[in-house]
Amino acid sequence: MPRATERVGRSGEYLTAALLSLVSDTVMVVPHGSEADLVFEHNNKLYKVQVKTSSKINTGRVNWRFDMRRGSHSKDREYQKQAVDIFALVSLKYRNVVFIRPMDQNQITIADEHMKNNDSVKNLNDILDNI
Repeated sequence: MPRATERVGRSGEYLTAALLSLVSDTVMVVPHGSEADLVFEHNNKLYKVQVKTSSKINTGRVNWRFDMRRGSHSKDREYQKQAVDIFALVSLKYRNVVFIRPMDQNQITIADEHMKNNDSVKNLNDILDNI
């Protein structure tokens, strides 16, 4: 993975970890190659988070698109059931995170206005209340 690409991914992980630290005293960045990128504790339960980061909207698009599969060099690109509890979709342009539950889709698209105006902490709390 090129250094610039790795830097984008790490930036998203650290931004997400900072937001998670607002609701948890225990947030850990997991070593590269694991199913999840982050693990955190909330109400005595551990949650696994997979972070998907984008630095910009693709040319000619008006929405943010995230690939919900593992990296292109992975043998099995699909995440195993129970491997991820929450996905964090990060826009570095807006320094914002949209938290979602896992779903059976290879891609997800988020409107630019939603990405820009999302209240990440409220979104996270809503996900945790319904998990």
